[in-house]
Amino acid sequence: MRIIMVSVAFKNRTRDEIIAAFRESIRKKREWQERAEEEIRQIRLERQQFSI
Repeated sequence: MRIIMVSVAFKNRTRDEIIAAFRESIRKKREWQERAEEEIRQIRLERQQFSI
């Protein structure tokens, strides 16, 4: 299934378009990770406040 998705992603795209799409997916992943880390940090702070 994944191979099919990758081949569809590459179909009719230039090398530069593929590289740009790959970089964009990495950027989105980093943003998601940063948001997740921030949410975890907030939850930990809230738990510390309750335990004090």
